[in-house]
Amino acid sequence: MGVIGIEKRVNKEDFIKKLQEWGFKVLKVYEIELKTKQGWISFWVADVLEPTENYAIYLSNTFSAIALEGGEHTILGEVSAKLWNEAVKVVFPDGSSQTIITVIHDNFLNAKIPTENIKGIEGEVLFDGLRIKIPIRLTDLLLLIKLSKKALQKIDRLVQAYGKNKILSKEVIEYLEKLSKVKEEVKESVDYETGFIIIAKGTKITTIPIPKYIVDLIKNEELEKAIKIYKDAPDKIKQEIQKAVSEEIEICKAIGKEKDAQLLSKFLEKIKQNANNAS
Repeated sequence: MGVIGIEKRVNKEDFIKKLQEWGFKVLKVYEIELKTKQGWISFWVADVLEPTENYAIYLSNTFSAIALEGGEHTILGEVSAKLWNEAVKVVFPDGSSQTIITVIHDNFLNAKIPTENIKGIEGEVLFDGLRIKIPIRLTDLLLLIKLSKKALQKIDRLVQAYGKNKILSKEVIEYLEKLSKVKEEVKESVDYETGFIIIAKGTKITTIPIPKYIVDLIKNEELEKAIKIYKDAPDKIKQEIQKAVSEEIEICKAIGKEKDAQLLSKFLEKIKQNANNAS
């Protein structure tokens, strides 16, 4: 399959008719913008079943307009490699041409990412078989938060590698920036279903297992907050918290951190007392 396109100033129906005359099976026609040596140019682009090599120059001559072509012949790098690029060849009416990289294929992260040279197409990334569009929308981000910690790690790696403006939608960036405020205020939410605390700081999202988070809260003398999270937890999570706290008490005693051991012991006493009062 290939792509072939013509400047948008050319009538769309005339463009399609010419492709059909040349024997192309047109699957879809859509609009894109490309950053060329002459600036940003809008194109009608057709997905076709047939190879498009050398047809851009015919199209350019036919309509006296800028044309493009793409397919296997414009791939940069080896498809079998972990990192390769899609490109298009743009042909100008004066006969000159320019190769423009449009999409990065990152098989390390199972992602297809549009470059800064193109507008009008979306990328995609796979999370455990789930196909998510790039830039990532807010509804998809919230879904991925519930999916797994690894999904959030992949998003963070994508943002670090390609920049937040390429990977995250405007609404996601705004959502995360609202959480940051003036001093990057940390927003935390408890997800008992996955067993993690979700922490948003600026545009960075991390997760911590609830038992470890409880231990850290207790050591930081935030006992009431720890008790509240424990109180609302399902029985399975409560058992995991009790086990983690008990193990941490033994560690603290072994390394001489008596204050931490006392705080952790106080937590166990409090939850036991609350349980007795409830019964």
